[in-house]
Amino acid sequence: MIRSLLSFLVVCFAGDALASNEPRTGISFPDQHKGGVLQRLGVRTKGPIKVYAVGQYDNGNYMLKMSYGVGAEKMTSALADALGPRCSDAKQIEAFKACLLAGLPDGAPKGTTMLFSTGGGKLSVSVNNKNVGAAGGKALCNAFAGIYTDKNAVCALYDVDGDESSAGHGLLTAPRVGALVGAALGYTAGKALA
Repeated sequence: MIRSLLSFLVVCFAGDALASNEPRTGISFPDQHKGGVLQRLGVRTKGPIKVYAVGQYDNGNYMLKMSYGVGAEKMTSALADALGPRCSDAKQIEAFKACLLAGLPDGAPKGTTMLFSTGGGKLSVSVNNKNVGAAGGKALCNAFAGIYTDKNAVCALYDVDGDESSAGHGLLTAPRVGALVGAALGYTAGKALA
């Protein structure tokens, strides 16, 4: 009985121990992805609508997870418009827009995950774990990072550091999972011995 309970708890909580939830949307982000460690989380809103959650990784990757469905043209135009004041090369912005648009043939419905890699010489784009291409150069990469990090960022990002007072960390951190497993085992052992 104890072994089956332990197996159940490990299955239930193991995934959460390796992820952090953005608190306003409840969307989960892996703590590590493609060699990067999750540093910050935030939400892009338009009025009362939470459009997407964003996770910033220390390797220059930005993961966007849609919490509200948006058409492909609207999504690509919004990001391209945010790049405009940050990058003076209109051709690079148009190439980025064409790349992302090609990767969103069905738009960006709720649940869509987009990954933008700024760590290389080009801005690489993948949608739902499928590489859709790359565009621009270092200036475009810096401009994309600026969308979420400069003084005019489109949303506030909060540190993910395990501090429960931090706005970014999920409820089930590794220490909490250990405590829950220990409590469940203690309770089960007590019941079995009673």
